Amino acid sequence: MKIIASLVLFKHQYHEIEPTLSSLLGEESISKVVIVDNGSHCNWLNTFSHEKLDIIRTPVNRGFGAGHNVVFEHYGKAAEFFLICNPDITFDVGEVDKLYHFSMDRGIGLSIPKVIYPNGSLQHSCKLLPSPYQLFIRRFLSRAACLIDIDYELHGADYSQPFFAPSLSGCFMIISWRVLQEIQGFDPQFFMYLEDVDFCRRACETKYPVSYCPDAVVTHESQRSSYVDLRFLCYHIVSAIRYFNKWGWFFDKRRRQLNNRCLSKLPQASTEV
Repeated sequence: MKIIASLVLFKHQYHEIEPTLSSLLGEESISKVVIVDNGSHCNWLNTFSHEKLDIIRTPVNRGFGAGHNVVFEHYGKAAEFFLICNPDITFDVGEVDKLYHFSMDRGIGLSIPKVIYPNGSLQHSCKLLPSPYQLFIRRFLSRAACLIDIDYELHGADYSQPFFAPSLSGCFMIISWRVLQEIQGFDPQFFMYLEDVDFCRRACETKYPVSYCPDAVVTHESQRSSYVDLRFLCYHIVSAIRYFNKWGWFFDKRRRQLNNRCLSKLPQASTEV
């Protein structure tokens, strides 16, 4: 199989994920779509079927990363690539095919496409690895964050060209099974938030390139739940503490190295008017 797409749900209704599911099932390079029903709450799956679709039900919800890990563990080397997809993603026919060929032709281990909002504006899905200072400012001091985000979110990058970034958005990423074998999937200590940063960081340590792909485009309706719901804010804070406990708070040499590697080779967007 070329690609196995993994879609993790938690109490989602069919109408909420139908656009995403239709996009995935309609793509030629996606051989199988696997839905992980975290906690077994999606009863509509009892009567929904498709020749490409497999369903895995888990008894409890252990989080986003743990849900995708179930797919990785179950299917192993069955596909060349695994596609990690959020349930709020849509795309036109052929976009995943472009991402697949980009990754195959260049020997890419982990990649994401250009991600846009529903209004067509760019979503800055390629980032530097965060420091505690950056995460605190971005979450609690939104006015000051605008200045920080220019560098942190690589606003000056030329998104018409491929480039390396050490942190790629987990909303839609394709990863080779070889890289998955090396990094052993998501770290299950992250229930929600920062799991994709940790995931990408470990992928950067393999011999396979990590790259943004400008050839493919998907639309992401970002929820930003931690900005409106106290419970998700708590998840965010706990994950941040666990991330920095794991990698280092203020003395993180490898973070500086990976960020410098990105910035030193980053293609710059034209400033001509």
